[in-house]
Amino acid sequence: MIRRYSWLLGAAGLLSLLSPAWAALLVSSNGSGSVERFDLATGSWLGSFVPAGSGGLISPDGMAFGPDGNLYVSNERASSVLRYDGRTGASLGTFVPSGSGGMDIAEVPTFGPDGNLYVSSTHAHTVLRYDGRTGAFLDTFVPPHTGGLQTPSGIVFGPDGSLYVSSSDTHEVLRYDGRTGAFRGAFVTAGSGGLRTPVGLAFGPDGNLYVSSLLTHQVLRYDGRTGAFRDVFVPARSGGLDGPYGLGFGRDGNLYVVSVSSFQVLRYRGSDGTFLGPVGTGSPLVFPTYLIFTPDDAACAEDDTHLCLEDGRFRVEVAWRIPDGSTGPGHAVRLTRESGYFWFFGADNVELVVKVLDACGFNQRHWVFAGGLSDVETTLTVTDTRTGAVMIYRNPQGKPFAPLQDTAAFATCP
Repeated sequence: MIRRYSWLLGAAGLLSLLSPAWAALLVSSNGSGSVERFDLATGSWLGSFVPAGSGGLISPDGMAFGPDGNLYVSNERASSVLRYDGRTGASLGTFVPSGSGGMDIAEVPTFGPDGNLYVSSTHAHTVLRYDGRTGAFLDTFVPPHTGGLQTPSGIVFGPDGSLYVSSSDTHEVLRYDGRTGAFRGAFVTAGSGGLRTPVGLAFGPDGNLYVSSLLTHQVLRYDGRTGAFRDVFVPARSGGLDGPYGLGFGRDGNLYVVSVSSFQVLRYRGSDGTFLGPVGTGSPLVFPTYLIFTPDDAACAEDDTHLCLEDGRFRVEVAWRIPDGSTGPGHAVRLTRESGYFWFFGADNVELVVKVLDACGFNQRHWVFAGGLSDVETTLTVTDTRTGAVMIYRNPQGKPFAPLQDTAAFATCP
């Protein structure tokens, strides 16, 4: 949690990346030193996934599932990252030792396209990189204050491969080269759309960037390609939202937001931000901060708009947009266990064909191939339901769909 704003956590009015929803929701309960689990179908509390103090956990913040299927938790005040069994929650020990690489307050971890672990360090004003297999410090990926970075919190790799970071003190979202860490400019400029103290970041199914604005009690939406302000997606204090922190989209297409002051997770309709109700009313959350959806017992639910490829491991969906601004989902048709296609406007008009291939025996990757028969703007999203890794591919309006041959898509073998 951002200690600069610890005053928000006093008295009675006390005041988390893109990932799809599975069978359960995990929420870091910073004040109780535990990670709590909720059933997404019923909203009921399922107990502590990581009990208070397990493995030395004292102040959990951001969480990430690794390529190995295990859960990695930022132990905020201890400036470390702990690892837990992704199915049972049992402690597997310290992954990143306290203070490694100059870590000073560990906020949010995320695994990059290279398979390594990236962690935002709020008091060091930096993003650090660690070996994704051993936890050994590799480098300072984003040096202190680069591009004006001040108190980084949420971090996420975007569809373009860039790293996006909430610069909370300067009220903006900064973008860095996803391979080198070089500064690429302010993606969301300071105060755009009324942004005050951005924390959680998530790219939505529509390809746009959603940002929790802590001090205005809103969730704001920005164009996922340009960073231009689009709208207030969740109005101020909608459904009792008080201090929005971590957020993420579920497989149901809805947006889940941690409300740190009301000790809740709130759910909003993914199409228009309408409040749908709380998750886990009466749960033991204390100063909850971030959330993540579990991949354990995840099964891809194939339906009219989703393909489930490689025996259900990879979920594939497509969103389209035409020049008049109309949008919609692609309709899915399976061809083989590895391939399928989507139509947009008529079942007899194939628009996009996609295949996900297990190439672990070749280069330790799962490959993504796609071809299009359209110049409509499309956003293709492929999710590894075992690890939570997501790849997003876009084709711009008016451009023939460029053949896609991503042979490095998912470093999530086996």
